[in-house]
Amino acid sequence: RVRAMAEVTPARPFFYGLDPAANLWADGIEGRGLQGISFWAHYGDEAVQLNLPLIGRHSVHTALAAISAGLLLGLGWDAIVAGLRDESAQLRLLAVPGYNGSQLIDDTYNASPASSLAALNLLAELDGRRVVVFGDMLELGSVEEEAHRLVGARVAEVAQRLVTVGRRARWVAEEAEASGMAGEHIHQVMSNAEAVAVLREFIQPGDFVLIKGSRGMYMEEIVVALQRQP
Repeated sequence: RVRAMAEVTPARPFFYGLDPAANLWADGIEGRGLQGISFWAHYGDEAVQLNLPLIGRHSVHTALAAISAGLLLGLGWDAIVAGLRDESAQLRLLAVPGYNGSQLIDDTYNASPASSLAALNLLAELDGRRVVVFGDMLELGSVEEEAHRLVGARVAEVAQRLVTVGRRARWVAEEAEASGMAGEHIHQVMSNAEAVAVLREFIQPGDFVLIKGSRGMYMEEIVVALQRQP
């Protein structure tokens, strides 16, 4: 549908993605956990291997968008890569030290089914006990239960502990248990403060704690609280 828009605009279209038919495309994508991603970027006759600090395989699309803008502005590859390697380039998904020697994966900016599954795929790459803190996904309309249950099934595959926050997130908890996660490893609460209290009871050194939820759930409060030591 987006490609069809090229026929009705006077602007010069430029396509990027994973399809070799695009002007700029990527392949050989590898996730390196919290160290970032690597992939090959192809543009015309050029092929450049990139190792970037952007977290999660899905971040390749963010990188391609930035590379596209740079190329259209006439920047060379050195300048483009330098910009992408700047620490400030990682805006949404951050890894920060947490409570009791844990590592927090802060993906609290917002949540949709697709972004939640992408974050869980990143979590699956990490070696250690994996904890998910998941708040309601808002504004999903008639598919909200189905979407939360989809996330819950994936949580059961990749995590050892789950804390849900909110009324809708109970579907995540229910589906995680139905998909094999032990009930005693699932905690359902209604507030961020309750979630912090529960997490402080069991977080261990070396744990990876993914924190995610819709913007309206203010899940960043949990990140801030867990960065403080008692």
